[in-house]
Amino acid sequence: MHRNSIFLFLTLLFLCICTVISSADNDEKLTQNNSHKTKNAAHRGGKSLFPENTLYAYQQTVSRWSNALLEGDIQITADNIAILMHDTTVDRTTNGQGPVKEKTLKEIKELDAGYKFSTDGGQTFPFRGKGITVPTLDEVLEAFPMHIFLFEIKPFTENLSPIVEPIIRRNMQDKVYLASVHPQVIEKIRKEYPQIKTCFTVSDAIDFLSALRSENWSNYTPPAQMLAINERMEGTFNITTEEMKKIKEKGIQIVVFTVNKPEDIKKYISSEVDWILSDYPDRIAQLESEYIKN
Repeated sequence: MHRNSIFLFLTLLFLCICTVISSADNDEKLTQNNSHKTKNAAHRGGKSLFPENTLYAYQQTVSRWSNALLEGDIQITADNIAILMHDTTVDRTTNGQGPVKEKTLKEIKELDAGYKFSTDGGQTFPFRGKGITVPTLDEVLEAFPMHIFLFEIKPFTENLSPIVEPIIRRNMQDKVYLASVHPQVIEKIRKEYPQIKTCFTVSDAIDFLSALRSENWSNYTPPAQMLAINERMEGTFNITTEEMKKIKEKGIQIVVFTVNKPEDIKKYISSEVDWILSDYPDRIAQLESEYIKN
C-alpha cells in the first residue's frame, strides 16, 4: 500500500473512531436524561384527566409519563375479589348503585366505569359507553408488571389473600406498596406477608418520630418502606429537609399527597420527597421538565 493510501486509511479510521466515541457520549447523555427519576405519581391514575382507578387511566398515564408511580384504591367484592375503586359504593363513578361488598365481580364488570367522568362540570361525558370497566387488582398488575404501585386498602378486612396473592403470584413484591387507614390491616400484612412492602401507619408515628429526633436513629429499624405525608402533616410535625435526608438514607420512599396547585408542585419538585401524588400528572411532568431545563 502506497504511503498516501496508508495516510488516507489512517485518517478515515481516526474519523470513524471519533464518530463512534461522540455517538457513545451522546447516547450516554440521552440515557442519563431518560433515566431521570421522575417524582410524578398519578392519584387514582390521574383522576382529573381520566376515569379514576381504571385500566384506561393507567394506560394513558403510562403512555405519556412512563416512569410515573401509579396509585389506586382497593375494595373487595362479595365473592372476595380485589378490585380498584375508591368508594364503598359504585354510585359516584359508574352507572350502577349499591355497596361494592354486596356485588359479585360479574355484577361489577357489567358496570360502565367511565359513565360519570366529566371535565366540564357534567356538561359532557366523553367516556360513556366506551367499554371502560372496573378492573381487578390482578388485571392491573398483569398490565403493568414493570411499574411502581401504591394501593390504599379501603375496607377493614381480615382476609388479606385477595389483595396479597395477586402481588406474590406476579412476583411484584418489590414494586407494590400497600397502605391503609386501618393499622391492624397493615400490621397483619407485615406479620403474615413480610415480603410485601407497606406504608407507615398512625401507630408507627410515635416511635418513628422519637427515633428520628434522637441519637438512636442509626439503630432504628423501619417497619415500613414508604412514608406518605401531606402538606398539613409536614407542617404539623415540622419535618425538615435534613430529616427527610435521614429518612431516605434508611431506604424509605417519601410520597406527598395530594398536590394539585402548580405553586405547591414546584416546591416539592425541588425538595427531598421521592414522589408527588397528584390528580394532574400532566402538571407535574410540565413543571419537572421546566425544572430540569433550568
